[in-house]
This record gives sequence, structure tokens and C-alpha cells, in this order.
Amino acid sequence: MSISNQNTPFGLSPVQRFDGASWRDSLRKYYVPAANTNALFVGDLIVKVAGSADIQGVNGIDLASAGGAATGVICGWLGVCAAGLASPAFFALSGTPGNIYRPASTSFDYYALVNDDPEAEFWIQENDDYATTTANPLPVAAVGKNANIIHAAGSIYTGLSGTMLDASTVATTSTLNLSIKGLVGQPAAVPGALYGKAIVTINNHTETPHQAGI
Repeated sequence: MSISNQNTPFGLSPVQRFDGASWRDSLRKYYVPAANTNALFVGDLIVKVAGSADIQGVNGIDLASAGGAATGVICGWLGVCAAGLASPAFFALSGTPGNIYRPASTSFDYYALVNDDPEAEFWIQENDDYATTTANPLPVAAVGKNANIIHAAGSIYTGLSGTMLDASTVATTSTLNLSIKGLVGQPAAVPGALYGKAIVTINNHTETPHQAGI
């Protein structure tokens, strides 16, 4: 009987620091202007935008691209405000618990809480396309190498990202988005099986030099 994992992508989820220290919810505030046309979800990989900041100097962000540099991962939303306010007063959108994702079209400026620690480790689901073969899960041989992300639509119901690790891009190339540190082994994640979860750090990070895989 073959063993597989649940196909439930969630983007990148922080678990600890590379030095083994526990992740203690240290997050930085970033700004998403109303003019941005990308939907953004918790777990999305984002990048700082040059020359983009609100009136208080909070740096603007956008969705990171596959193979591009990245700054961190969205872990939640601080709030929203009317676009371009000189002194933003954050408020939640209607409903409980409030805004759980940022739609592609909005009249509001959004403020995201981002884990931008270059040493942070994350879990991410892979897309089972290792060596460009469909339904070929990520093997243990991929550990130590790098890979890009692949975008998929996030969930408007959970607010979670659909981003996955693109197993077909695994290589030693230094500019790939992610560095694969290990595979997740636990009752809910079977290494080497379909829809496996990997432990990664951001490799092509805006705050540190990117590195080749091994």
C-alpha cells in the first residue's frame, strides 16, 4: 500500500531559527498600497519594493516571484486604512476575526506582519514534480540543494497561501528562492511520499547573500 500526505498547501509556515532557537513571533510591519494588484495570503513569500513606503516610512512589499529575491513571509495582518492617509489609523474589516487575506482589488492600504528573519526556517509543501516528472515526490537527495517556489491561488476561506516548493527546479543554483534543509517526518508528513513537506530557509534573501546548494 502506497503512503501519501494530504494535499493541503499553506505557503511557508515558520517553525524555528536555523540556530535551533524557537521562533518567538518576532514580526515586522510592512505596507501594501491599495494600488497593488496581487492578492496576498498568510504564508506568501514577499519582497520589499524599492522606492515604496507609506508616509511614516513603512516599506512597501509585493509578492515575490519564482527565482527572484525575497524578504520574508506574511504571518498575519495588522489592519487596513483608507488609502494614502497621512497618519494611518488601522482598523479591521467587517466580520470576525477580520481581514484574513488581502484581495487583488481593494481601496484600502493593508499592513502585513512579516517574518523577515534571514535565519528563520519554514515548512512548505512540495508539488510532486521532482525531475520534471508529474507525481514524483521530493527525495532525500534534494536536501542541501535549492529550489524555487511555485504560485497557486490562496484560500479566501482560510486566508492561507497556495504557494508550494517547485520540486522540478531543485538544483544547486545560488539564485533559487529556497534552501532545502530537510524533510518533515511526523505522523502528518511522510518524507519521500506524495505532497511531502520540506524544511527550508529563504536562500535568495534581500538581507543576506544567496548561496549555492550542495
